[in-house]
Parts: sequence; C-alpha cells; structure tokens
Amino acid sequence: MRQNEPLAIGFDIGGSQTKIGLVDRRGNILSRRSFPTRVQEGGLEPFLTQLQAEIRSVLKAAPNSLLGIGATFLGWINEARTGPIFCLNAPALHGFNIKQFIEDEFHLPVVVHDDVTAHLMAEYTFGSGRGIDRFMCLAMGTGLGAGVIIHGIPLDFTGGCAGDTGHVLLRPGGPACSSGCKGCAEALIGVAGIERLAFQKYGQPKPAQEIIKSASEVSDPIAIEVMKEIGFYTGELLASLSSIFLPERIALTGGTARAGRVLLQATRERFEFLVGDYHRTFSKLSHGEHPGVEIVLGEMQGETGVIGAVVDLFKPKSPERKVV
Repeated sequence: MRQNEPLAIGFDIGGSQTKIGLVDRRGNILSRRSFPTRVQEGGLEPFLTQLQAEIRSVLKAAPNSLLGIGATFLGWINEARTGPIFCLNAPALHGFNIKQFIEDEFHLPVVVHDDVTAHLMAEYTFGSGRGIDRFMCLAMGTGLGAGVIIHGIPLDFTGGCAGDTGHVLLRPGGPACSSGCKGCAEALIGVAGIERLAFQKYGQPKPAQEIIKSASEVSDPIAIEVMKEIGFYTGELLASLSSIFLPERIALTGGTARAGRVLLQATRERFEFLVGDYHRTFSKLSHGEHPGVEIVLGEMQGETGVIGAVVDLFKPKSPERKVV
C-alpha cells in the first residue's frame, strides 16, 4: 500500500454473516472482520451496536485517510439510496436509514447498494468485467440475482438492481423459494435447490458447501451430477435474461460459482443449445454490433460485496443510475 493512499470501509450485511473490510482503490482488502447478522424483528439495536464496534475496529487499522463507507444489503434499497425497503431474512432492517445512522456516527460520506449490484461493481471494476461495455454478473448463493451494467452505468429497475431476476420462472409449479415463487430460478439454483437435489441423489442430507467443494475437486461423481443439473438450470436462466439485456459477457459469482468448471461447462452447454444460434444470428445481422455472449467464472474471490460496496467512493463522481 502506498503512503497516504486513500482508503474506504465497506460492509456487506448478508443473511448469515455481516462482513466488514478496509479496501484500497485497487480492490485489495487490507483488514477484515465479520460477525453473525442475527437481525430479527425487534432485534435491531444489538446488531447496530455490534456493527458500530466492528467498524471502529477496522478504522483503527486504517493508516491513511478514509474517503467514506460503503454499505450493501441482502435486499432491495430505496430510490434515495438511504437503506433497504425489503430484506426478507432481516425484517428489522426494513425502512431503516442506514446511511444517516452511519454518517451521524462516523462523520464520513456513505454510499448504499443492494448486494447484487455490489457483486456486479466489484467484477466490473476489478475482475472479469473490465473493459466490457455490456456486462452481466449472476450472484449465486443462498439467493440468486443478476446485475447488469451498460457503458459504465448499472441498471436500476427495482430496488437498486436490474429487477428481481432470480424469480424468473423456469419450472412453473415446481419447488417454492423462500418468497413463495413456485419453480423460479432461485428455488432451483440457490442453496436450497442444491441441497434438495443432493438429498434426492444421496438419500440423506448434505450441505451445499460440501457438494460445491466436492464438485470443484472432481472428487465425487454424485456431487458432480448435482452441480451439472444446477448448471443446466443456470443456462436456462441466462438464456432468457440474455435476450433482454444482450450482455457481451456474463460472470458467475458467489459461493455456488466455486463449483468451478463443472458448473461452468454445464451452464455453457445448456445456454448454447437454447440460444446460441440466436446470438450468432444477431451478431451477423448487426455487423458485429452485438458480438455474442461469453459466459465465464468471476475473478473476484472472498468478500466481493465488501469490495463492490466502496467502488463509487473511489470515483471522482458516482455514475448516475439508469432508473426505469
């Protein structure tokens, strides 16, 4: 780290863990902390007290000046970008002005994102989206969602992101997600979907993390089979989304993407079978205006949400969002 180089603090409130990091302008995390989120109705004050304490601990590790603090959530944010309007797994945060709360406590500028856009911005700025005009990032974990950025501007259709893309219906009437959609992408591809498939194939419960690890190591034929089916569904989702957003590149990110080549190959094969000819035809007729779609694994590892939360703070001016 260079002397006097400005830094920023990012925190990512997830369904199970809240992660905090001190980040430099190259996307490196210099100091990090985490603690269980544990936010329930009526239980906000203990969480906020711990959040303040953890931010102070990271502040102490900052040798240089701070540009500000970035926050990201597991849900939609309001149009004023002051806090969440919908956090299914942390309902006590609904309507809470986290921006004002943090500014009042630490007297630093604060920017707020939803978690999918944070993944998108981290990959676009520091990872697989660098130099790509039309870029999509599919964040894969407990939930599921796609972020889209076009010519440097993140699309904001709903709640700070490009719509609730994880609830596109793939198998109408199929398994229900935690929000009640029956047969949506999140129900089939998210952690619950992985564990449901694993139970069917093993005949006993298996945690998604174990299945993903075994598939990445190519050490368990059943785990590979499970993640190939997850890739099958992922390719179907991306086939539908790609005809709407026409990305040049799509990156698979998040914990599920750690399954690696097994997941990626199955996703590509299903995508190619369904819409490969469509994109090649579009590219030919547009004389290369649309170059086609490349699906890759994201390059960012670890606390992608923490890094993406602070990207705007390092820019001379935050990009205006395309709100529709």
